[in-house]
Amino acid sequence: MTLEDPVEYQVAGVNQVQINPAAGLTFASGLRSFLRQDPNIIMVGEIRDAETAALAVQASLTGHLVFSTLHTNDASGVLPRLLDMNVEPFLLGSTMTCIVAQRVVRKIHEDCKIAYAPEAQVAAEMKAVLGTMFPANFSGKVFRGKGCAECGQTGYMGRVGIYEVMPITEKIAQLVTERASGADIEKVARADGMITMKQDGYLKVIEGITTVEEILRVAQE
Repeated sequence: MTLEDPVEYQVAGVNQVQINPAAGLTFASGLRSFLRQDPNIIMVGEIRDAETAALAVQASLTGHLVFSTLHTNDASGVLPRLLDMNVEPFLLGSTMTCIVAQRVVRKIHEDCKIAYAPEAQVAAEMKAVLGTMFPANFSGKVFRGKGCAECGQTGYMGRVGIYEVMPITEKIAQLVTERASGADIEKVARADGMITMKQDGYLKVIEGITTVEEILRVAQE
């Protein structure tokens, strides 16, 4: 079952509900009704207030798989944000499974893609950000679109996501119970192997999917 505002795509086999605050159907009231209907999986379009956050955690505690979205800068910012909504830290640490942060960048238009050598400063920055993930066989060339009539002279065609995925490990759950900052949580997550959005973006630059400029526009901290 889903609660959405608005329902953007019809998905077969899913009971999708459009919220209607004017009629009293909010994320919180809809979620409360869902819990009486024994769903297997619940998707809450967005957690916007403390009541919805508390109900989502309650649903998770009672054995439901709950998906939702939240507006933050990165994956590590989700936990302090939920704590600000008065979710108890020990509940958050035991119910949260994984956090995925995402942004969308433009893809290089394949038909007018050209290779070029980036400035030394750009190459050094990519190497510093990627660290051990920087490929040893890097050719020294990255790509961009030259621009053509088909792509409106932009050099781009289509979109692709850049992501950071943060599983909630025992270490991170412990930090949540201690009300640690987002920066402390990110530090531990990166030590455990999390790839940040900027790192994922630079890997896609090296693969020739998008440009350095797009990553700096979208994921520069």
